[in-house]
Amino acid sequence: MGLGIVVAGLTTWACGEPAERDDVNVFPTATEFVVGPNRFPFTVVTNDGVGIDQAAVDVRFSWLDGPATHFKFSRPATFYETRNTTPHIHADGSVHMHLDRRGYYVVEGAEFDTPGIWSAELTVDPPDAAAFRAQAAFNVNAQPSAPGVGMAAVSIDHPTLDDVADVEQLSSSVDPVPDMYAVTVAEALAEGLPLVVQFSTPRFCVAHMCGPVYEEVAALHQTYGDRVRFIHLEPFDLGIARSEGRLVPTPAFQAWSLQTEPWTFVIDATGVVSARFEGMVGAAELDAALQRVVGSSGSASHSLSLEGRGLG
Repeated sequence: MGLGIVVAGLTTWACGEPAERDDVNVFPTATEFVVGPNRFPFTVVTNDGVGIDQAAVDVRFSWLDGPATHFKFSRPATFYETRNTTPHIHADGSVHMHLDRRGYYVVEGAEFDTPGIWSAELTVDPPDAAAFRAQAAFNVNAQPSAPGVGMAAVSIDHPTLDDVADVEQLSSSVDPVPDMYAVTVAEALAEGLPLVVQFSTPRFCVAHMCGPVYEEVAALHQTYGDRVRFIHLEPFDLGIARSEGRLVPTPAFQAWSLQTEPWTFVIDATGVVSARFEGMVGAAELDAALQRVVGSSGSASHSLSLEGRGLG
């Protein structure tokens, strides 16, 4: 259930603009874009796997109507980072934690007015290299499959800590937060508190983004845990994944009509989806979304929680 990527073969820039680089790829880190406002996340990566980070990026969006290209709008992109820790074992058996950073870009408020194939044409100006151009194509759907912003969250029952002998039966994280497995989505919605629901599998993630996004949500739990419910759900049956190596979607994953992982949803106190994030998402974006549903009191304490993890 990885993220499909299509690189466009069109060039629509005018003469005199930066040259297009054939050693750079644009990878959208989400697949479900719909008519209306969208969050458009992507990475810019060289052929040898090196991310081009901290660049100034402008994106031109066009709708592709057969051979015709219809320019629609342009927007700047914002650079974000996810930060997570991974254990490193030395020859003597000692273990220390590595801090891993992964960068990505987001265009907010990308308003797509027509379903079909679109192109994203980038002008990228890195801090230490010449500006260049790159592009990708992607599909826009008429309606969302996963719950969209403004839609009611899907009320579901699923196993919690009360139903298992150990949290490992509910989570593939190496450091699971027990409180994120304490109640069902149905119970959380009945409480009338804002809610974060994340579908991710740190151990078996196809898209290689689940570990970082799980840790970002776990860190925010330290800040908002008394005002927001946090629920983590594995998208695949862990028993089958561990014993047979097969990824079988869980009933909860299917009930939310998800096709990829990870997904993170911010739900307001009335049970309506306030924000949704497919693929890569960091604490800064999630914190801003939570501010909108609980108020502005979390920022300072969140900064302290990052510093406490050595991430500030």
